[in-house]
Formats: sequence, structure tokens, C-alpha cells
Amino acid sequence: MRWFGAGPDGAGEDGAPDERAGLVTVYGSEDGPAAGERPPTAGTAYAAAPLGGAALGTQPAPSRAIPRSALRTVGAGACLTPRHVLTCAHVVNLAVGRDKLAYAHPGAVELTVGFPGADGVARSTARLTHWIPPRAERSPERHCAVPHGARRWRGDLAVLELTCDPPPGVVPLRWAPMAGSQRVRARYGTGDPEHTAYGRVASFEDGIGYVHGGPTGAAIRGGYSGGPVWSVAEQRAVGLVAAMVTHGAGPYDPTMTTRLSWSFSWQAVKDELTAAGADGLLPECADQVHRQRAPDRLREDLRLLLDRALPDEAHVRKHATRFAERCLLPHPEDGSLPSLEEWTEVLLTVERAVPALAEVLAPYDPAHARKLRDLARLTPRLTAHWMSPWEERALLQLLDTLPDDVRRRVPEATRSAFPYPLPDEVVDATGLSDPKVFAAYTRRWVAALECRAGDGRQVPAGTPGVPALLRAVEFVAALSNPLDRRTELRQWNERMAAHLGIDGATLADRRADADQWAQAAVSAPPRLVVELTGGTGHGRTRRYDAGFWTDVGDGRLQPAAGAGADPLAPAEIVKILHRHLDRLAGASVGQAWPTVELIVEHGDLEIDLDSLGAADAGPLPPKVVGTRYPMVLRCPSIRRLADSDGVWRRRWRALGRKSAMRLDDTHDDPGRVAGLLDEDLDASVVVVGTPHGTRARTATWCLACGVPVLLWDRAEHAPDGVGTFRLEPPSRVHRLPEAVREYRAKARSSPDEHRARPVLVWDDPGRPLPLTAHLTDPSERAEL
Repeated sequence: MRWFGAGPDGAGEDGAPDERAGLVTVYGSEDGPAAGERPPTAGTAYAAAPLGGAALGTQPAPSRAIPRSALRTVGAGACLTPRHVLTCAHVVNLAVGRDKLAYAHPGAVELTVGFPGADGVARSTARLTHWIPPRAERSPERHCAVPHGARRWRGDLAVLELTCDPPPGVVPLRWAPMAGSQRVRARYGTGDPEHTAYGRVASFEDGIGYVHGGPTGAAIRGGYSGGPVWSVAEQRAVGLVAAMVTHGAGPYDPTMTTRLSWSFSWQAVKDELTAAGADGLLPECADQVHRQRAPDRLREDLRLLLDRALPDEAHVRKHATRFAERCLLPHPEDGSLPSLEEWTEVLLTVERAVPALAEVLAPYDPAHARKLRDLARLTPRLTAHWMSPWEERALLQLLDTLPDDVRRRVPEATRSAFPYPLPDEVVDATGLSDPKVFAAYTRRWVAALECRAGDGRQVPAGTPGVPALLRAVEFVAALSNPLDRRTELRQWNERMAAHLGIDGATLADRRADADQWAQAAVSAPPRLVVELTGGTGHGRTRRYDAGFWTDVGDGRLQPAAGAGADPLAPAEIVKILHRHLDRLAGASVGQAWPTVELIVEHGDLEIDLDSLGAADAGPLPPKVVGTRYPMVLRCPSIRRLADSDGVWRRRWRALGRKSAMRLDDTHDDPGRVAGLLDEDLDASVVVVGTPHGTRARTATWCLACGVPVLLWDRAEHAPDGVGTFRLEPPSRVHRLPEAVREYRAKARSSPDEHRARPVLVWDDPGRPLPLTAHLTDPSERAEL
């Protein structure tokens, strides 16, 4: 066995592990149809059969996790990254008991997977993250299901994310383009050597390769789907097993389809993943053969460092095993040692290997450890990963122990740490109260920030700047409570700063920034949520069924007292509002000031509760809720009726990247508005400047297109007053609710100078709605 290799099956000439190191077994339940069974179907049989461990089912089953006590192999997968598995969508369908070529998303699927190349028997669970359904080959649309009788299809891919680290011995595959005449092999999902099928890519066209199986040995059949097609000569995966060709309508007959299968090429898989937004997983799959074999300056620098840090066999023996364990690489225990050439290859090709070696050397040779850290921090090919695997794991474990109220505020803390827009994976706060969702978020969060440069602040001469990740950790730590969580995060930061040679005073300066921010934003703003339904009547005589909820800042909505079961007039609603808001304001800490969220139906978007004063003020000036508290609208019924929840979340993640889109009197048609918004799915703020009387209607069209932030003027004058709120730079849009409140206060004191009467829709996916709002289902389709 080679050092840092893949296991007893050996490796290619360049030291690349074979496909078994990246092969994954996908399991389903024992209660599915047995392999080879086929339910009766009407019409023509498929001319190509997806290769799962069972035939096509007749009724889709509800999504569920499969109990480990009743497992069967339904297919295979390939390690795309250390934590992501690529397989076929029909393998996932089969695993959860659905029709193999079912198109609809299966829901929150969690499967059991195995690792044939692991050191010892190992299983884990993996959740579905990307779904690319099987679709008709020739259809110009990407949402056309596969018809019966199809010989080929497109899509049919799924990405699963492991819920824990892979076991030792499992490494991502390397990939190369598929081409005609390649000698290839494929393995059954369990990776058993006796079930290895050999063949040749006989023809290759339109991203699909036809593989002719050899006359002897195993044949590609049920249970091979989703596994890699491995090029024997190149020692790289070149595609994904998809289907075996069967008899059916057309020129085929059984003698012509013996041992004939087809596979998706790596080129086609890359295109599909990119179109599905999973291109962020592809850099780790880049084939590195040429980089490994071509000499370069980084290789020479690493070899020179190794020569000096490991000058003799005693030093190699002292550090090799500890280094392999940190990188989750297999290593023999027969007394052999890795060569410096092999060690250099590992440093160049295994992510985090350079900082892992620095971590191993630090207690014994801090000078060379610092030089390795500098290489990882300053060399473009290595800067995306300057933490060792253990350091990354320690940070993720600390983040996973954060309490729920801090979890939900990590995006806010990160956004506050930097003046520039951040990527979606950092600012998306959707569902972070769920520990599983938060665990996936923190991995994306760490990966996105680790590869970003420092904050650009001045540092003492001869010392490195503070990386973006360390600054973000300081801001998260400043929020953390209890104090032991804050201390642990700060200690992790201090260790990393010491490893990187960052000046202690520089880190203390960033910590002071974080503390100052946290003191001004001790908690998420408390809020009063009011749901108004069933409005009857007109104007200020209109009455509503009203529900009230309070959120003290922890994201949990608690029912609040109303005024009984009778419908309420606006003045009565305002009176109850002030009673709850006075209580929330009195309990607020620091600068956290309550906000009001009105959940209304689409016909009540012009409601003006923000301008009403509390009744019975006597000789005192009446309190106006919209001038004292930020008041915003939400209208989830229209968004859900138009099935735009997905684009709504996307637009919210893009908030702060672009200036507001402005609509004027030329946008008088719903098709025009929808086309304009569909053209830019990242447009998140719209200022409605259409003529008076049409603005709420235009706003409804925007809500149906998933726009989360809308601003318009309900007053009857020319629609230019809302231009006041076009904030520059766009990143300041998060101040919009407070800016509107300030304007309303100015309009009350100087109405001639501030004539606009602004209406603000602020539909934040990170702020939960009451259950009743989630269940709203209008009986008749609204006229949009």
C-alpha cells in the first residue's frame, strides 16, 4: 500500500486513488420492489431502463428517512467534494420508493450511504441539496418529464450532502472528459471486486456515451446507476452510469442490446450542475494531472521546505502519521515511510494539507511552520484553504454549539462586520433555528469567508492583515452568550492569529469593533405582529378580524391579547397596538426598538394604521404608531398563491447588492412588470411610482413576482416623493424601515415639506410568520 494512497486496490502511475476511494453506496428500504421486478404498464416499454436496484414503481411514496435496520443497495454515487455525493436523481427516487423517473422534487430526503473505500465498514446519512430531475431529451424546456418509450433523457442528477465528515480512506474523485474508445470500468454500488464491469465507450454524442460491455465478467445492470465510469488509462472518472439499453420500439432487439449501457459524460454533468447553481462544488473536482506533472515554482518551494523541515528519516517518521491523520488520509503501519516526492504531491493536491503540516510542525519547528502558513495565506493556489482540517473542524463545532438566538443573528453580525456586499451563502438567514439547517449554513459560511481577503485595515509593518473569517468570528463571538461560548470562540481566534503571525494589538482592535457593534445591537429588534383578515366595510370604518403576536427578539412568536372575537375598527386596533408596544419598548435592551409587522390581504395594502393616533389622549398629543415605531407590511397570501416563495428568498439574499428598481406610468400592464422582474431575479427593492390609484395594484404584481421590499406613496400628489428613500449605497437598504419611520415623523411636524405618505412592504424570510399566516389558502384566486 502506498503512503497517502486510497487503499489496497492501489493507484495509478501518478498516485491518484482509484474509483473505489470515491465510490458511495446509496441504500433504500427493504420494503421496495425487488431487483429486476417490473410493474405492469400500459403502452410501450422503456427502450432504456434506469439502473437502480429495483424497477419502476407505480405510486410515489412520501419522502422519509430510511431506517438502517432495513437497507438494500439501490445504486451508487461518487464523492464530488469531501462532503458532497453526486448520484442520479432516479437513484434517489428509488431509495424513497417513488417512480424511478419521477420529475417532482422528493422533498426533505435523508438517505443512508456507505463508503466501500473506507478503512473499515462505514455508513453515514446524507441529505438532498440539489435536485436535477429526469427530463425529456428533445424538449426545449427544462421542465418536461421523461415520456414512456424514451431511449435517452437529460438531467437525472442529484447532489447529497453528508451530515458528518467522511471516514478515513474516502477522497473526492478526480475527473476528466469522456471521449470515444476509452476503456472504462464501473462498480456495483457496494464496490465488490467481483462485480466490476469492464467495457469500452463505443460511441459518444451529445454528452452521452454508450458503453459496450466485455463478453465476460460482470455486466452493468441494476445497482450500478449513479456510480462513476472510470477510465482505466487516465485513472480518472469520465462520467456517471445512467441506464442499460433494453428492447422496445425501434430497431433494437435483445441480441443487439446485450451488455449495452449509456452514461452521462463528465462534460454534460458539469453543464447540468452549473445550470442548477451547484457550480460552487466544481472547483474541487478540477482535474489536476497537468498541475501535478508540470514543475512549477510552488512545487519547488514546497520541496525545498520539506527538505529543510524533514532533513532525515527520523523527522519523517516523527511527523508522517500525525500529518496523515489530520488530513484524513490512509497510511500503512508496516514501518514504511513516504517519499518527499509523494509528500509534495499531497501538499499540492489535498486541500488543507499545507496548513495541516504546519500544525504538525509547530510544536517542534515553529520557523518552518510559519513559512508553510505564509505559503497557504499568500499563494493564490492555496489561499482558499489556510486552516488545517482540525482547525476548521474546531471552529465548526464551536459554531454548532451556539444558542438559537445567536444562530439566527450570525448573518446580521457578518453583514455588520464588512462594509461591502457578501455572497448569498453568508447573508441568507432562512431557517437557522433548525440545527441541521444551521450546520449546513456554517460550512458554507466558513468556506465563503475563508477565501476572502482581509478587512483592509492598517496593520503594523511586517505583520499580516486580519483575514475576513477572523473578523467575522469576532463579531459572532461578541454576540455569544453564555460567556464561555464567547471565550471559546475568541480563544480559537487568538490561536489562529498566533499561527498566522498577526499582531496581538491588531486582533484586539477588531475585537473592540465587534464589542462596540454588539453593545449597540444587543438583540434582534422585538416586534409586534398583527394579522388582519376578513376586512368588511370601507376606509376607516372598515373592520377586521385581528390576531396579535409578540416576539421579544428571539424569533419565537407568542400570542398576545386582543379585544375578543369581534371584528375591530382601525382606531381600536391602534389602541391595542400601543398597549403591546409600550410593554415591548419598556422591556427592550440597548438600542433594540420594537417594530410592527402588519400581515394583510392584497386588498388592504393601502391601509393607513401608521398615521392614526391613539384615541382618548386627552390634553396630551396623540401617539402615532408609525412615527414612533417602524411599521411595515407583509402579504404572504399573494406570494404563496403565485408560488413565488423560491424567487422571494433568492431576491432577499440579493438585498443590498443593487439600487432600487423604479416603476413609472409606463408599467401599466402585469405582463410588462413580470417580464421586467423576471429579467433580473436579483432585483429585491422596487419603488412604485405609477399614477395614484394604481400603486397598490402594481405592488400586488410585484409581490406575485417574489419582490420582498416595496415602497410607494399613498398620497394623491405626483408620485415623486418616495425618491427620498432611494438609499445610496444600496447596502444601506437595511435601514429602510427606520428611514421611513423618520420621514413619517417629519411629515407630522412639517407636512408641507414632506408630502409623501410612504407605504413599505418589508418581507424578511428570516422573521417567522404566525402559523395562521402560513396556512392561509384563499378560496378564490386573487385577481393580480
